[in-house]
Amino acid sequence: ASEENIRGWQLMTAEERSEHQARIRSFTTLEACRSYQESHHRSMEERARQRGLPDPSGGRDICAHLKPDQPSP
Repeated sequence: ASEENIRGWQLMTAEERSEHQARIRSFTTLEACRSYQESHHRSMEERARQRGLPDPSGGRDICAHLKPDQPSP
């Protein structure tokens, strides 16, 4: 995990980053992962606003590994 693939990385403490990574790895359903992802994004946006920074952007789809496989054409 790095600044390039976690939205708000620069706004998180090292402990928060570790907890975030562990939490992502623990999800077994796409729905639970998406719910957490949306909550995390809102939290990072609020933290950025409080610090007078632009909203964090970027990051990869942290829930992609839980998406059902697409059928082959």
